[in-house]
Amino acid sequence: MAYTLEVCLSTVDGYLDRCFLREDPPRVSELARLLGVSRESLSRRFSQTVGVSLAAYIKERQLECAKVLLATSQLTTQRIAYRSGFGTRRTFYRAFRQATGISPAHYRRSHNVSRLISGADE
Repeated sequence: MAYTLEVCLSTVDGYLDRCFLREDPPRVSELARLLGVSRESLSRRFSQTVGVSLAAYIKERQLECAKVLLATSQLTTQRIAYRSGFGTRRTFYRAFRQATGISPAHYRRSHNVSRLISGADE
């Protein structure tokens, strides 16, 4: 299977979007099964084509989804954890803090558009 950057990203992004809609954690093994390749082969090909590991790309997409939801919604952090593909709130908090250096609540306080416009507290 020939991988181009566009095909790789389109395929993975489509899978991730479906996971986010279903509130299911994305899994490299499930994506590989859908594509009919081994997990190792998919990870290797993705990394060679895109320049980052598949696991890192997935985690970055999850975090970006969570940041958007934190900044634009009033969903609870538990709902945001599920909607951004983290299996649990605890996993979400750990990954978010590790990636950003701050908690999801702190990020929300400093980035929530509706709160900043209205000046209201949460």
